[in-house]
Amino acid sequence: MNTIKATKRDIQQKSTGKDLKKNGFALATIYGRGNEHSLAVDLKAFNKVFSRAGKQEIITLEIEGEGSKEVLVKDYQLDGIKRTIRHIDFYEIDRTKKIKTVVPIHLAGTPESVRLALGVLEQIEHQLSIRAFPGSIPKEAIIDVSALELGHSLHVSDIVLAEGVEAMGDHAKAVVTITAVEVEADAKEETA
Repeated sequence: MNTIKATKRDIQQKSTGKDLKKNGFALATIYGRGNEHSLAVDLKAFNKVFSRAGKQEIITLEIEGEGSKEVLVKDYQLDGIKRTIRHIDFYEIDRTKKIKTVVPIHLAGTPESVRLALGVLEQIEHQLSIRAFPGSIPKEAIIDVSALELGHSLHVSDIVLAEGVEAMGDHAKAVVTITAVEVEADAKEETA
């Protein structure tokens, strides 16, 4: 279950934030649904849940003295030296309203021209902007490129998404393309 305990924190006292970080907590903000609160969450617990849920799955925040809130991780900041999470932005969701978010694009299959070393598969876009209900956000958008031919491209409009999930932005934008392998001039002369 994707549940994390959180405590409210006083943003007026900077020393409290430093103490929390020293004791293994990450500072966080929750916003959406007309509220904004400053929180602290146990960093180990967050990392464990976030490794499973990512930015696509709903997380339940159990806020001390306030009850539970369903949230998505909207963003996070890393410490430049330690590479640990310093701050997390949570967005409180409403399951009855669609939200805009971004999911990674993954390619499946291998085109024949790439298998024969005649073409190079180039992924132009690595993320897809979508709009969906919070409980329907896919972990990723998968594109099957196995039938893609040399010199052709697949576009945002070619991505098959689950019912209720819609791609945002320019549907004519190329996501992946196959270009011909360039043969070196020396190699051409050797075969001539």
